Amino acid sequence: MFELETAPHTARMLLLSACDGQQASIARADDPSRALLRVQLPTRPDPRSYADWMWVACPIVLPPTVPPNAVLHLPTLRVHQSTVRADLAYTHAVPKARRSGHTIALGVDWGLNTLLSAGAVRLYGDGKITALGAGAMFRAAGVLAKQHRLRRESEHLHTKTDQYQRLMAE
Repeated sequence: MFELETAPHTARMLLLSACDGQQASIARADDPSRALLRVQLPTRPDPRSYADWMWVACPIVLPPTVPPNAVLHLPTLRVHQSTVRADLAYTHAVPKARRSGHTIALGVDWGLNTLLSAGAVRLYGDGKITALGAGAMFRAAGVLAKQHRLRRESEHLHTKTDQYQRLMAE
């Protein structure tokens, strides 16, 4: 006796960051708010030679948050509601921060019960410090609950397996 599991579900995405220039490339268009992604895709399910691959050009409209002088990196392509979305990373130079004169600070702490806590404060000219908002925290309770559920399920499956082995031995 045995039980079958359903086929695993995989994310519908294409991670291009591991590709080299022979498989994918990205470059800015003449308009700094656009880029052109070129990807080499197979023309048949079982490509056997270089002739079974074809370059496909995908124009990308960049959001206004991407600076015009930023270096674009190959994105991750994913399907979202019947459209292909590109999760695009970029690198750009930022000015070096001064060592003094800052008026806003971010404090971050980690611990056992609250995995990560953070809060921001502002320093005013009169020396008064005020909190910016209520802060934020990340609790791992959901992750721990899933871990406990998986442990219980694993114990249940081991018990089932032991029962099946006892039945087969008889």
